[in-house]
Amino acid sequence: MSLGPMQNYSVYPAVFDGLTINHMLSLGFTTNIQKLIAMAGGSVDPALIAEVARENEIRMSTGDIGTVLGSVSPTNGLAVTSTGEIQYQRRKSGGVFSTLAEHVTLNSTKGILIPRTISSSQDSQEGAALEISYIPLRVGSNAPFVANVGQNLTGAPQVNSLYKQGPIIFENNYLADIQDSMTDFGITFEHWRGSGDIAAADGSITKREPKMEFTGRNLELLNVIGGGLVGMTNGITQYYRAVGFGDGTNNHIAISFSAGVYEVTDVSGQKENSVDQKVTVTGTGTISVTVGAAIPTS
Repeated sequence: MSLGPMQNYSVYPAVFDGLTINHMLSLGFTTNIQKLIAMAGGSVDPALIAEVARENEIRMSTGDIGTVLGSVSPTNGLAVTSTGEIQYQRRKSGGVFSTLAEHVTLNSTKGILIPRTISSSQDSQEGAALEISYIPLRVGSNAPFVANVGQNLTGAPQVNSLYKQGPIIFENNYLADIQDSMTDFGITFEHWRGSGDIAAADGSITKREPKMEFTGRNLELLNVIGGGLVGMTNGITQYYRAVGFGDGTNNHIAISFSAGVYEVTDVSGQKENSVDQKVTVTGTGTISVTVGAAIPTS
C-alpha cells in the first residue's frame, strides 16, 4: 500500500438522494465500533480481538437550515434509499482546490438522516447552526459505506439562507431579551442486528424526547416560573430569524411546543456582566417546525 505525499482536504456539500446540504460548517465521522477482546486465563495480554458491532455515524453542522428542514422531518428524519454521499475536497499545492478527479467521498446507498439540534447566539458571527446525523446502513453483504478516492465532486458550495437569534413567544408573551437558543429534537435511532450481524441493514426511531433551552435576562420571568416545574398552558415558540428579511415576512423558522412543562434551570452572573437565566422546556407529544413563518410583533 502506497499513500503518496501529504494531502489536505476541506469539507464540501453533502448529497442525500435529491437533497443537497450546502453551507457546511463542520463534518465529522465516527465508526462506533464495539470490540470483543479475549484474554487467555493466566495472561494479562489480549490474544484475540474481533469486531462485534458497528454503528457508523456522520455528524454534520450546517447553516443551510431552511433547506434541510424543508426535506427532513423533525420527528421522523429522512430515509435515504439510493444515494448518501459525503464529500471531501482536495486542496491544491500552491493553489486553492484541485479541479481534477482527486477528491475523496464516503458513499452509501441506504441510511437515515436525523436532525439533532439547532442553536443560535446573540451577536454570533456565524449565525444559527443545525446539527444533523447521517447513519449509513448495510445493503446485502456490502459495508454501510465505502471510501472512494480519485473522485469528482457533485454540486458547488453556496449560501442559501442564513438564520440568527430570534425572539421567543412564551405563553403568549413576547420575550425580547433572548441571548441563546437551542432546540434538541431528541430522536433516538436503534440499529437492528441479529444472528451475528455486525453492521445493521435496518433500524427505526425508538424514542423522541424533544426539548428547548433558552437564556434570557429579564428576571421577571423567574418570578412567573418560580423554582419548580410548571405545566404549559398556551404553548412556547422559538424563532430563528432569517437574515435580510423583515419580521412580518414568511421567511423565518418557528419551532413550537403546544404542551409540556418548563423550569428555570440556572440563574448566574459574574462581576460586571448581566445576570443570565436559563429556561428548559420539555414537550409532550411531537415538536412542530414551520419553515417560512412570520415573526409576530412584540
